[in-house]
Amino acid sequence: MIPTGWTPVHRSDGEQVGWLAPADADADGPVRPLLLTGVPLAGPQPVEDATALLRDRGLRALDRRWWARLPGAPLRGVQPVHRPEPAWDWHPVVLVEVSPAGAVVRPEFAGPGDTGRASLPVPVGDLLRAEPPA
Repeated sequence: MIPTGWTPVHRSDGEQVGWLAPADADADGPVRPLLLTGVPLAGPQPVEDATALLRDRGLRALDRRWWARLPGAPLRGVQPVHRPEPAWDWHPVVLVEVSPAGAVVRPEFAGPGDTGRASLPVPVGDLLRAEPPA
Protein backbone atom coordinates (compact mmCIF):
# COMPACT_ATOMS: atom_id res chain seq x y z
CA MET A 1 0.00 0.00 0.00
CA ILE A 2 1.32 3.42 -0.97
CA PRO A 3 2.04 5.62 2.07
CA THR A 4 -0.35 8.56 2.33
CA GLY A 5 2.52 11.09 2.34
CA TRP A 6 3.78 10.06 -1.11
CA THR A 7 2.89 12.30 -4.06
CA PRO A 8 2.71 10.79 -7.56
CA VAL A 9 4.76 12.40 -10.33
CA HIS A 10 3.50 12.26 -13.91
CA ARG A 11 4.97 13.16 -17.30
CA SER A 12 3.22 15.67 -19.52
CA ASP A 13 1.37 12.80 -21.25
CA GLY A 14 -0.12 11.71 -17.90
CA GLU A 15 1.98 8.57 -17.35
CA GLN A 16 3.16 8.17 -13.78
CA VAL A 17 6.95 8.05 -13.48
CA GLY A 18 7.51 7.89 -9.73
CA TRP A 19 6.80 9.31 -6.31
CA LEU A 20 7.94 12.15 -4.09
CA ALA A 21 8.31 11.24 -0.42
CA PRO A 22 9.00 13.68 2.41
CA ALA A 23 12.66 13.51 3.41
CA ASP A 24 11.87 14.70 6.94
CA ALA A 25 9.06 16.14 9.06
CA ASP A 26 9.34 19.58 7.39
CA ALA A 27 6.54 19.66 4.81
CA ASP A 28 8.32 22.43 2.89
CA GLY A 29 11.72 20.71 3.03
CA PRO A 30 13.47 18.43 0.58
CA VAL A 31 11.85 15.30 -0.84
CA ARG A 32 13.15 11.91 -1.93
CA PRO A 33 12.48 10.96 -5.56
CA LEU A 34 11.27 7.35 -5.61
CA LEU A 35 10.82 5.02 -8.56
CA LEU A 36 7.41 3.45 -9.15
CA THR A 37 8.60 0.52 -7.01
CA GLY A 38 9.31 2.81 -4.04
CA VAL A 39 13.09 2.41 -4.41
CA PRO A 40 14.95 5.75 -4.08
CA LEU A 41 16.30 7.20 -7.32
CA ALA A 42 18.44 9.80 -5.53
CA GLY A 43 18.93 11.47 -2.19
CA PRO A 44 16.82 14.30 -0.76
CA GLN A 45 16.51 17.40 -2.93
CA PRO A 46 14.16 20.29 -3.68
CA VAL A 47 10.74 19.33 -5.07
CA GLU A 48 11.42 20.89 -8.49
CA ASP A 49 14.71 19.01 -8.92
CA ALA A 50 13.26 15.70 -7.74
CA THR A 51 10.27 16.08 -10.08
CA ALA A 52 12.51 16.88 -13.07
CA LEU A 53 14.75 13.91 -12.25
CA LEU A 54 11.82 11.50 -12.13
CA ARG A 55 10.38 12.82 -15.38
CA ASP A 56 13.76 12.48 -17.07
CA ARG A 57 15.01 9.18 -15.62
CA GLY A 58 12.21 7.59 -13.57
CA LEU A 59 11.04 4.99 -16.09
CA ARG A 60 14.45 4.46 -17.68
CA ALA A 61 15.95 3.62 -14.27
CA LEU A 62 13.63 0.60 -13.99
CA ASP A 63 15.12 -1.08 -17.09
CA ARG A 64 18.07 -2.91 -15.59
CA ARG A 65 19.08 -5.89 -13.47
CA TRP A 66 17.55 -5.91 -9.98
CA TRP A 67 17.98 -8.28 -7.06
CA ALA A 68 14.93 -9.88 -5.45
CA ARG A 69 14.51 -12.16 -2.44
CA LEU A 70 12.65 -15.15 -3.79
CA PRO A 71 11.92 -18.73 -2.83
CA GLY A 72 14.56 -21.19 -4.00
CA ALA A 73 12.13 -23.37 -5.98
CA PRO A 74 11.37 -22.42 -9.58
CA LEU A 75 8.48 -19.98 -9.85
CA ARG A 76 5.29 -21.25 -11.45
CA GLY A 77 2.73 -18.86 -12.90
CA VAL A 78 2.62 -15.55 -11.06
CA GLN A 79 3.52 -16.20 -7.43
CA PRO A 80 2.64 -13.47 -4.88
CA VAL A 81 5.60 -12.62 -2.65
CA HIS A 82 4.83 -10.29 0.27
CA ARG A 83 7.42 -10.99 2.98
CA PRO A 84 10.78 -12.68 2.52
CA GLU A 85 11.44 -15.78 4.55
CA PRO A 86 14.84 -16.30 6.21
CA ALA A 87 15.81 -19.13 3.86
CA TRP A 88 15.17 -17.14 0.69
CA ASP A 89 18.14 -16.04 -1.40
CA TRP A 90 18.75 -13.01 -3.58
CA HIS A 91 18.25 -13.65 -7.31
CA PRO A 92 18.97 -11.41 -10.31
CA VAL A 93 15.66 -10.37 -11.86
CA VAL A 94 14.19 -7.92 -14.35
CA LEU A 95 11.01 -5.95 -13.89
CA VAL A 96 8.21 -7.06 -16.21
CA GLU A 97 5.49 -4.71 -14.98
CA VAL A 98 5.25 -1.91 -12.41
CA SER A 99 2.23 0.04 -11.24
CA PRO A 100 1.06 1.61 -7.97
CA ALA A 101 -0.67 -1.72 -7.28
CA GLY A 102 2.48 -3.85 -7.50
CA ALA A 103 5.54 -5.00 -9.41
CA VAL A 104 6.10 -8.21 -11.34
CA VAL A 105 9.61 -9.62 -11.78
CA ARG A 106 11.02 -12.61 -13.61
CA PRO A 107 14.40 -14.29 -13.20
CA GLU A 108 17.03 -12.60 -15.35
CA PHE A 109 18.56 -15.97 -16.24
CA ALA A 110 15.74 -18.48 -16.13
CA GLY A 111 16.74 -22.09 -15.63
CA PRO A 112 14.90 -25.09 -17.05
CA GLY A 113 11.28 -24.98 -15.92
CA ASP A 114 11.74 -21.54 -14.33
CA THR A 115 9.17 -19.69 -16.44
CA GLY A 116 7.18 -18.09 -13.64
CA ARG A 117 7.11 -14.63 -12.20
CA ALA A 118 6.89 -13.09 -8.75
CA SER A 119 4.36 -10.41 -7.86
CA LEU A 120 5.73 -7.94 -5.27
CA PRO A 121 3.85 -5.24 -3.36
CA VAL A 122 4.63 -1.55 -3.89
CA PRO A 123 6.55 -0.24 -2.12
CA VAL A 124 8.80 -3.27 -2.52
CA GLY A 125 10.60 -2.74 0.79
CA ASP A 126 13.30 -5.34 1.43
CA LEU A 127 12.16 -7.67 -1.38
CA LEU A 128 13.93 -5.78 -4.19
CA ARG A 129 17.20 -3.88 -4.36
CA ALA A 130 19.27 -2.18 -7.02
CA GLU A 131 22.61 -3.64 -5.96
CA PRO A 132 23.58 -7.24 -5.22
CA PRO A 133 23.73 -8.22 -1.56
CA ALA A 134 27.10 -8.09 0.15
